[in-house]
Amino acid sequence: MTNYYWIVAQHSGKVIEVEGGSMNSCAKIIQYRKKSADDPSVDTQLWFFNGGLITNKKSGLVFDVYQEKIQNGTQIIQHGNNYEPTAHQEWDYNHEDNTITLRSNRNFVLDVKQKRMIWFPSSYRIGHQKFTLQKWNDTSGVENVGRLVTNIMADNKFLPKLLQNLLEILNDDEYYDVTIEVGNDPYAKIFRAHMVILNYRSPCLRGILSSNKKKNDGTLTHISLSDILPNILPETFEIILR
Repeated sequence: MTNYYWIVAQHSGKVIEVEGGSMNSCAKIIQYRKKSADDPSVDTQLWFFNGGLITNKKSGLVFDVYQEKIQNGTQIIQHGNNYEPTAHQEWDYNHEDNTITLRSNRNFVLDVKQKRMIWFPSSYRIGHQKFTLQKWNDTSGVENVGRLVTNIMADNKFLPKLLQNLLEILNDDEYYDVTIEVGNDPYAKIFRAHMVILNYRSPCLRGILSSNKKKNDGTLTHISLSDILPNILPETFEIILR
């Protein structure tokens, strides 16, 4: 999965984007107010770092020095790349001083003049030469749900609460959608459960549920395990359920 970033100018709070959202080579790179993450046109402000290349999400074109002029005040543009290293298209982001330098000549850094992105010698105008990378989170589709779950699971402090919530579901008296009768009279016991959880917890239960599809009339699905697994005890099934 590609990570996209806003490149934020620290002195202004504005972000780097392609002027006018252009898809064309030689379009100017400028600074502009930051758009919201779900703005349909936000792609023109998002960049990903691929080796030394800084590539725009919308156009697929990369940071370039106009006419390859490695000199003071040269305009920065977007341009195509043939996936071969070029002296005027490779940059490094320095996490220590928050500058973006030309890899082939580290004496030159990205700078802001009015709205335009240009090159100047490092420390020429310190305030205009510092940038922060802010990660963009795609808020659309299943991919985002998967990313959210991954982030929660990666943060250990959420796991105890998550496990507690799952156990509470077992005692839920309101939102269950299947009842399962286990054992034989007079020791039979009815368990309330959730089909989606059972489906992923046990291949055996998945097979049983597939032949007992949820009805569309709002009535609960009821399964009698004594007819299918007559030797299983309620105590054993409760352990499986948990």
